Amino acid sequence: MKKQRFYLLLLSLLTLGTLSVISSCSKNSDPVAPVVVINKTQLTATIDSVNAIYNAAAEGTKPGSYAVGSKATLKTSIDLATTTKNDAAATQAAVNTALANLRRAAVAFQNSLIQEVSAANLVAQWKFNGNANDATANGNNGTLKTGPNGPATAPGDGGVLPMLVPDRFGVANQAYDFENGAYIEVPYKVALNPQAVTVSVWCKRTDSHADNYMVSLNRWTGYKFQLQSFSKPFLTVTTTVATADKDDDSGIVPLNTWTHVVASYVDGTMKFYIGGKLIKTYTDVMGAMKVVPQPVNLCLGQQLPKDIYNSVPTGGQAADYFQYYGAAFFVGQLDDIRIYNRALTDAEVSSIYTIESTQ
Repeated sequence: MKKQRFYLLLLSLLTLGTLSVISSCSKNSDPVAPVVVINKTQLTATIDSVNAIYNAAAEGTKPGSYAVGSKATLKTSIDLATTTKNDAAATQAAVNTALANLRRAAVAFQNSLIQEVSAANLVAQWKFNGNANDATANGNNGTLKTGPNGPATAPGDGGVLPMLVPDRFGVANQAYDFENGAYIEVPYKVALNPQAVTVSVWCKRTDSHADNYMVSLNRWTGYKFQLQSFSKPFLTVTTTVATADKDDDSGIVPLNTWTHVVASYVDGTMKFYIGGKLIKTYTDVMGAMKVVPQPVNLCLGQQLPKDIYNSVPTGGQAADYFQYYGAAFFVGQLDDIRIYNRALTDAEVSSIYTIESTQ
């Protein structure tokens, strides 16, 4: 009997102990909120990297600078990302969004970098910064020449060289003045005789006549860019189909005013621009530009090199092809001449104007 009561007491104690353990386990099994670690490492590194780009960048209108206003836009994105980085309550989603937005802003900023227009297609560029050298690596350097200026069939010689003068910004010795037949002669290269072309020129005419030649390669069997009698930009190209003479129809280069003029040709399309804006498009000229039948030096400010006039052609042209018909030279000032071996887009022409219209 005593033994039976002992076992009952022991069973009771064991039962209470079990309940106590169950009760204790129940209290300790409540879920504990996990500690969330927000990873801001990439955001911090990107902010530092973009800040370095921002601090080193300069705004302007020349190649190598960034478009005016682009730095302010980027700074706003940097500041927003920095605010998220410093926010202790920011979620990982918010951090990820800030990182993505900053990366997009950085790409947009890089896209605002002003670059030289189609540098791979720039055959020659004469900036006239104190000389007539080619600014590209292609070595198309020019030589200053006196040139024919006589009437009718008497070439004569003006006896003066192109003279350095202030450019459109008033900076001394940064443009050339052409008078009395003076011109710049550039040795012929096949690269100067492409199948498609864009010619870009800053000109300041001081006279009006039908043969204000700015750039000319072998007269009619190559290409020539001039101002005609009404001072309209005028382009001649000889293609595999025909020789085409076209002017810009309505745009006129004003007297005594620096003006940016561009003409381009590619099989089927000839375009004219003034001040960076498209003035006229022709679609009735066909064929790739032909290689000239006889290598003749390129002229800036004159129709032909003076020693070619009245010479005997060697490329199968008519016997009188090089006959001197009268004065055909530019009267005024020229600067920043470019020749490309393709037809630039409207946007590219506008970019050249933007780059070159400010100092």
